[in-house]
Amino acid sequence: MTNRHRAAGLLILAAMTSFSFLYWSCSHSSREDSGAEEADRFIRVGRLSGRVVMVKMGAEAITAIATQQGIVVVDAGLSHSLTARYRKAIEKELGRNDFTYLINTHGHPDHTGGNQVFSDAVIIGHDNCPDEIRAYWKDPDRIRTGYLKIADEYAGSLGGMNTGSEEWEETTCQKIRYGHAAADLTESRMITIPSVTFNDRLSLSMGDVTLDLIWFGKAHSTSDIIIHVPEEKLLFTGDLFTRYGRPGIETARKRDVERWKSVMQWIRSRREQIGNIIGGHGLVMTLEDLDAFGQYVDRKWEEAEGR
Repeated sequence: MTNRHRAAGLLILAAMTSFSFLYWSCSHSSREDSGAEEADRFIRVGRLSGRVVMVKMGAEAITAIATQQGIVVVDAGLSHSLTARYRKAIEKELGRNDFTYLINTHGHPDHTGGNQVFSDAVIIGHDNCPDEIRAYWKDPDRIRTGYLKIADEYAGSLGGMNTGSEEWEETTCQKIRYGHAAADLTESRMITIPSVTFNDRLSLSMGDVTLDLIWFGKAHSTSDIIIHVPEEKLLFTGDLFTRYGRPGIETARKRDVERWKSVMQWIRSRREQIGNIIGGHGLVMTLEDLDAFGQYVDRKWEEAEGR
């Protein structure tokens, strides 16, 4: 099956699943969110271009691309109750709600915890992504206890900060995120995995926008993908690296590094079609940051080759 035919099939799947969100939204319409006003104060909505919107709350971010064939969202945050608010912000900013795809850059909970909010869309991830998600959620009670502990730690550290400072705002956002994530586990939680996965690469043609998805290899997780949007000169890199090319990589076996090297060559061949690099937590980086990460991969390859 060609990528074009597969993408067409995914659009059909999106139409078939479009009613699933109705149940979710109706079941939540009467639930009062006690922390809603506090959270809304920290939610920021910005435009990267006429059709690309980023919603941020502290260190958390999701990005939406408006296309001729629907809205494509990249990543879904940690807390589904907060992600529901991000979705509303996107709908308001774009003036539409035709969500077609949600793409998970990898399977970690701070990128997939809000998947259920987009259950009316086709959710896409790497083949390893579903197992990563399932493995994480094996013991929800333990996770909830951990989230509450983290929220308490952030709350306790606020006393020594100047209210309204950048540090105070970031800490408050983290407290809210983990508090909501803990509360999410007591009600209405649905573990939602990608309904479509791929092993090597997948291209989505959305009319006026193309998205090329490529598995980077086992690195920060087992399911890391990059997403290239040539029409917008955007490259989404998940948690692979941050500013100055600092890697977020947890493994470096030779067979993995070989894959990284291959994908970096693919990226470099499209350098003129890349302007901004979007990290997994909303950090907008430059080609210089990408180049620095590429140099890290080169060094790892040389080490693997024993040079």
